[in-house]
Amino acid sequence: MRTEARGSLVLTDGSFRFLLGVNYWPRKLNIRMWRDWDEEALKEDVEVMRSLGVRAVRLFLLDQDWVTASGDLNGVQLQRLRWLLDRLGDSGIVAFVTLLVGHMSGRNWAVPWAPDNDIYSAKGVEGTARFASAVASAVKGSRGLGGWILSNEMSLLRQPPSPEAQLALLRAVAQSLRSADGEHVFSSGDVPSGYAQRPNLVRGIVDYVGPHLYLYDDDPVRHGFSYPGMLELFSDDGQVPVVLEEFGFSSLQFSEADRAAFIYEVLYSAFAHGASGAFVWCFSDFPAEGEPPYEWRALELGFGLVDRDGRPKPSAESFRRFSEELGRLEALGTHVRLRRVSKVLVLSPYYVLGDYEFAGYRQWLVGFEAAVKPVLVAHQLLTMAGAQASIRHEPEFEGSEDRRLVVVPSAVSGLATTWRKLLNYVEDGGTLYASLLRGVGGARFPHESGTQLWQELFGVEQALRVGSFGVRLSGRRILTLERDLGGLRRGWSVSVDLQVPLYTYSVRPVDAEVLASLDGDPAIFMARRGKGRALLSTVPLEAALAYADSVGNWRPYADLYHAIASEAGVDTLRPSDPRVEVQELRGEGQSLIIVVSHWPGELSVELPVREASLVAGNAALREARPVRLDLPPRGAAALLVKA
Repeated sequence: MRTEARGSLVLTDGSFRFLLGVNYWPRKLNIRMWRDWDEEALKEDVEVMRSLGVRAVRLFLLDQDWVTASGDLNGVQLQRLRWLLDRLGDSGIVAFVTLLVGHMSGRNWAVPWAPDNDIYSAKGVEGTARFASAVASAVKGSRGLGGWILSNEMSLLRQPPSPEAQLALLRAVAQSLRSADGEHVFSSGDVPSGYAQRPNLVRGIVDYVGPHLYLYDDDPVRHGFSYPGMLELFSDDGQVPVVLEEFGFSSLQFSEADRAAFIYEVLYSAFAHGASGAFVWCFSDFPAEGEPPYEWRALELGFGLVDRDGRPKPSAESFRRFSEELGRLEALGTHVRLRRVSKVLVLSPYYVLGDYEFAGYRQWLVGFEAAVKPVLVAHQLLTMAGAQASIRHEPEFEGSEDRRLVVVPSAVSGLATTWRKLLNYVEDGGTLYASLLRGVGGARFPHESGTQLWQELFGVEQALRVGSFGVRLSGRRILTLERDLGGLRRGWSVSVDLQVPLYTYSVRPVDAEVLASLDGDPAIFMARRGKGRALLSTVPLEAALAYADSVGNWRPYADLYHAIASEAGVDTLRPSDPRVEVQELRGEGQSLIIVVSHWPGELSVELPVREASLVAGNAALREARPVRLDLPPRGAAALLVKA
């Protein structure tokens, strides 16, 4: 079985087959798998996987059980791995083998060839590459082998001293694996914030990016939209395939019924956004209460699709249902004959995934997940507005875009070269919407300028007092349109609840038109440049919504984004309820519309589609003309529409 990266997809034997998978330690053996080998227990698990519709598993080699005291690879373990790979393959399941498992489930484990677990040292890199080559050479012909993953979150085992150090390890292992086995894909397996998962750094080294997403949010709608947003971020505007390598929650943390609905929701979101697969963490609960690391990490006992006795949990039924529906979706040629087309581009500011001297805004905003939040909210609002959007790392923006709208959301700053490219984009007929941020809470950035093209691009000039931290925005403020915009009329307003204080700019229009005011002060401006227009907001709306504990009513913000998209001439496919997202996969003569509810309760939604047939999903098609669906909590539907 051959796997390969082609374009934005991972293909299996030359065809697209969504890698619907689970992360796997045996139910009865857990991390003791390799030293307490039990073939009957493994056979039981494989049979349960087959019954649930599992297509792929992520296996783990606990390195301290694989290398002898003399430093030699244990041949018995190689035989065991070959046996397991063949059993999986015979059941139609492909395995992605994780080689460097020094971290697992809340504990760091010994890497025998790397003293003090320094995997980035010369000895550590050499030993890891040698180990990878030996394992790959021994099992490359196994029936169930599907791919290689370097690590399980190696940054938690040892933080790399630099991007170069981690990429050196990644390159060395990639080269060793491709020399030993050129038939299977390879990825890094690191945490989302790690250098080894940044698409701009690893493209050309790995075959896909595999984020591990365990996201938390008090706003359930924002939480649901954040998963597809993250997948778009890591795909880097479709430039690299993405597999959601880990996601899930423990039944010991949350309602099992809601967890089951959440798994179904995320699987449909991943499929709709062109991911090549998704692996739930994990296959089973464990009975190992007194064993490390479960003794002090009790939640790790309850992440399974099946319980400690092997009985399917409600989450298993969600997984099984999605697996059954996959066949119908793939038979239509999804992501091959039917493809999702991005209509709007969101630029993720350079500091979210990049490192620049004296521009550590990611760290000052308390890390990657905080820094990326405004980007995810912008993507969410565009999706709510019915405009299919993708996300690109800002430094890779070239300026020549076939999309009518580019969004720069709540950026502390942009690269000087990016603003120049954006000016060219606007002059060529595009529409730019940018909002700028000068600080959040205690993180203030007064020694910064959002752009060097205030007047040339946006038609405004600075009006801040010398030495000021900026305009402080807090409490409830009213944003009001001063002219018609898209489908919104002059006088339309929205109340913005600034739960966290924000700092922003004060500017005066030079040749820009005032589109909106905040409590009477000019706040959103539009300048015409060449064939296009540039919109600038001094209200960092995306940050206000991103850093609020909870938003509640998203509709007015979706209305504003819809107006901006309409002003730019973007065709939209907007649902009647902003808690629902709609993605369209277009093909010759027909389209597949995928609808996903990001609400943990029931709802009914109308789509601007004249007629459709229900292909898959757990929604009920109430009316076909126009289409109205009744969706269960976090429900989904796939609709076939003829052109």
